[in-house]
Amino acid sequence: MLRDFPLIIADESVDGRIIRSLIDAGFRVYSVIIETPGIADTEVIDIAIAANGFIVTEDKDFGDELVYKETNHVGSLLLRISDLIIDDRIHLVIDTLTQHGLKMKDCFSVLTAKKLRVRKYE
Repeated sequence: MLRDFPLIIADESVDGRIIRSLIDAGFRVYSVIIETPGIADTEVIDIAIAANGFIVTEDKDFGDELVYKETNHVGSLLLRISDLIIDDRIHLVIDTLTQHGLKMKDCFSVLTAKKLRVRKYE
């Protein structure tokens, strides 16, 4: 499954421990904080489009940019799990991407401690 999953574009809002754990779990990850810190959300989206990637972010602004402004459709996962301890956050993200990642590839998804919402682009 991991080899079929697109390159994850980890926005600089994503905790570095989650990024490291994704890499350790076998996901391919482009870390904005390491590669291109300080770029705008639109530039992160451009990177994802060029790489046919999948954005992981903790920044709610991506919802506006991807869904409401009808930006080119890029799969994404908005993490709303900051209330969990880091070990639980890591396990939840990895389990979610491993189990549901392929169905989220072309969708805007939101992960909370209690559920995963997957919204297809219209």
